[in-house]
Amino acid sequence: MQKSIGTVLAIALLSLALGACQQTPKVVQKAVVDYYTGNYVGAAALLKPLTDKKDEGYVLNNCRYGSAALAAGNLAEAHAAFMRAYDVINTVGTNDSGRTFGAAMVWEGVKVWKGEPFERAMAHYYVGLTFLIQDPPDYENARAAFRNSLFKLHEYAESKKGKSEAEQYPEIDTNFALGYLGLGLCYLRDPLADKALAEANFKLAVQHQPGLSSIVQALHDPRNNILAFVDYGQGPRRAPKGWYNERSAFGPTPQEAGPIQGVAGYVNGKQVTPPLRFDTLDTLALAQEQKWQDIDTIRETKAVIGTGAMAAGAGVAAYGAERHDTGTALAGLGIMAAGALISASSQADLRYWEMLPRTVYLVPMHADPGEQTIQVLVGPATSAPFKVPVKPTGDMVLYFRMY
Repeated sequence: MQKSIGTVLAIALLSLALGACQQTPKVVQKAVVDYYTGNYVGAAALLKPLTDKKDEGYVLNNCRYGSAALAAGNLAEAHAAFMRAYDVINTVGTNDSGRTFGAAMVWEGVKVWKGEPFERAMAHYYVGLTFLIQDPPDYENARAAFRNSLFKLHEYAESKKGKSEAEQYPEIDTNFALGYLGLGLCYLRDPLADKALAEANFKLAVQHQPGLSSIVQALHDPRNNILAFVDYGQGPRRAPKGWYNERSAFGPTPQEAGPIQGVAGYVNGKQVTPPLRFDTLDTLALAQEQKWQDIDTIRETKAVIGTGAMAAGAGVAAYGAERHDTGTALAGLGIMAAGALISASSQADLRYWEMLPRTVYLVPMHADPGEQTIQVLVGPATSAPFKVPVKPTGDMVLYFRMY
């Protein structure tokens, strides 16, 4: 009996450990605070040591570090980090059978994090962006990154009864308008590219998000020689849901966060862009769509099985105790312990990319050649002044991070 009680206690401790191991490391929590208080250099310094660890957080930590390095103005480090994440995201078999089995039977966090589909799309966007910011821009590789952001999604049918698996989860084309916009821009700016492909991708971008027509029009204006990419706000946050935290939910919703504000471009303190909507997406909205999430029902199944096993085990243990049958009582305790372990292991993987913005603005503007001070304003928020040597051509791409 003593041995059995010890086994139950050991299982309980293991369950607690499994729940604890999914918590965001303190060093990352500190980096996120630094990032959202504008200390990008400090955030990058904290995250840098994590980028070389070839563990289940490798992709996520490189995405986190890439965000901090880019905001800190370290393009080379940001590009390298996003490329490391990009390579693993696009590698088949990263989560091999062992990791997949472990995720199913123990805890999802043993899987290599590759992010929800919207997080993967944003990782590809940043790779494309860092290729565009380079001087000169690398349009060919930027195109490849933007193209890879447009992977197929799964449309989840409302009613699955009587449908095959293919019918339940049919593949559909992505509605990631920012990817189409980036592709169109690369074809438009590359002197060797087919301009018809630029127009085809711009058309798809506007088809998915009609408000982008003003951006497309501004991109075609030959007078505009600066293009500012502006990350603004905070993206979706992930929280547990369910009796055993077997599910997760992203929040806040766009309605809870309020409308996206307009943006304006300034050169030497003078507004140079019209009051148009230059936002390209809303990550809060993407996070609420099922097709932009990986729906893994095994967590809920495990929770139901675990709860049932605990109830059955309790019944068996009570039956044995009433009849002074030690063997039956111990068997019941064993079933209860197994059920508790299954339920505890059903906890959802709550890891997510904390640095994602709510939206990305694309702001084409004109400035005379020579050293100019560029700023952007979003609502009451003003970016730091950015002094740049402006070229007569339209190849200059700038990046701003704002809240």
